Amino acid sequence: MNDFVVSLMLLGALSSQDGVMPFWATANRYGLMPESSGGLALLHLGSSFDETRTLQWHWGASAGIKSDTFGTYFIPDELYAGLRWKQLRLDAGMWRPEQQFCAASPLLGTLSVTGGNSMMSGNARNLPGYSFTLEPWDVPFTGKHLQVFGRFGDYCTTDSRYVKGALVHNTSAFMRGNIGKHFSITAGINHYTMWGGDSPEFGKQRITLNNYLRVLAGRSGGGDSPLGDQINSLGDHRGNEIFRLAWKEETWSLVYQYDKPYDDRSGMVWYNYPDGTRTFCLSFNDKTRWISDIVYEYHTTMVQSGEYERRLATQAEIDAADPHLYLDVESSQWYMIVGGADNYCNNYEYRSGWTLYGRQLGNSLFFSRASGMGTWNNLLTAHHFAVSGSLFRKFPYRLMLTASRNHGCWFSESGVYGKEYRSDPPLRQLSTGFETELPVFGGRISLVPAVYFDSGEALPQSFAAILSLKYNFVKS
Repeated sequence: MNDFVVSLMLLGALSSQDGVMPFWATANRYGLMPESSGGLALLHLGSSFDETRTLQWHWGASAGIKSDTFGTYFIPDELYAGLRWKQLRLDAGMWRPEQQFCAASPLLGTLSVTGGNSMMSGNARNLPGYSFTLEPWDVPFTGKHLQVFGRFGDYCTTDSRYVKGALVHNTSAFMRGNIGKHFSITAGINHYTMWGGDSPEFGKQRITLNNYLRVLAGRSGGGDSPLGDQINSLGDHRGNEIFRLAWKEETWSLVYQYDKPYDDRSGMVWYNYPDGTRTFCLSFNDKTRWISDIVYEYHTTMVQSGEYERRLATQAEIDAADPHLYLDVESSQWYMIVGGADNYCNNYEYRSGWTLYGRQLGNSLFFSRASGMGTWNNLLTAHHFAVSGSLFRKFPYRLMLTASRNHGCWFSESGVYGKEYRSDPPLRQLSTGFETELPVFGGRISLVPAVYFDSGEALPQSFAAILSLKYNFVKS
């Protein structure tokens, strides 16, 4: 039976620093939270899949009104419908990306900085589009020891950005090996391409079937494409490779995951190792324990396939003052930067980078530039620790602590390479947050008090307190 769900959340936030909330007050909140002192009202309606049926369907819609020092806004959050038949699934509309490594209560969200996916973390608003999904499917004749799963989808950007109306394609392919009763190994890749749109520098990019096939194959663009797309591949390609080891017992599980980003071919073939996010998660099935879930993450993005790879520039490139030109002062030769300095989540042509409405779609430790042109700190190292459970076995909580060293970026927002854009010494940052859920009236209403604190050089020092009230109604 499809469960029909209605939820209403009312939220008030008070920050000690005008114009800014601490990091954990807004990170991985789907771009909904006030960015300063203010409030939020959010209504959600929807249904879940009916697991008793062969052909299943679900739908959902949510919208809110957010008010802070930047103004009062109406926010369309979700509007989607989906069908499922066995392991095949089709979704269309706007829906939130799934998050893993979650707290004892789903209301508190993930314990991970990335939510298990450093390219689509739930840190920003939702991209409208469609996706075909193959859920874990047992490969025949393997005795359920081998499963495959993946996703194929297309989405569009809806915000005001440098290349207006840019499209996003996603292809994901994964394989899982179940070894024995307890152990599994998962490996796969998420690939994203930003393409099309109307560029103020290169004009309107043609959205044709031929160009779409070039995007799928990673082929270079035709003669009507920008020079960079003709030399390399059409659009801005990026993604991550994920490797996971999991051990599952009857009452607990232990997971190690390595999530390695890439920004071009050099990253795909591991020239950027050991960049990535390493996640360790110990989780108990009993969520009423004082400590039920523990997550530790180590983030590093310092290699980026090396400082740079270069070739001699042509005279035409020198005459055109190409932004990827680099003058070697020892030889007085002009070079073109063609690799390395991967510049994660930034791009010369699609200068808004991997953002939506000013927030990073991927790793929330990448902080957006004030201009909205990508991120300024994709060179970083960070340690993140989070714990969750239930206080007095009744009140779920989430505690997070994140310490980072932010080394800046190899490039300016316009794509010009320069060591002067790095932060030397690095900017240190410490961000903490604590939230707890107090169920009342049989659990239909939850009060969620929370406190957050930021100290350091990368973000303003600030303290904030938030009080949320959420009402849930479920009808089977």
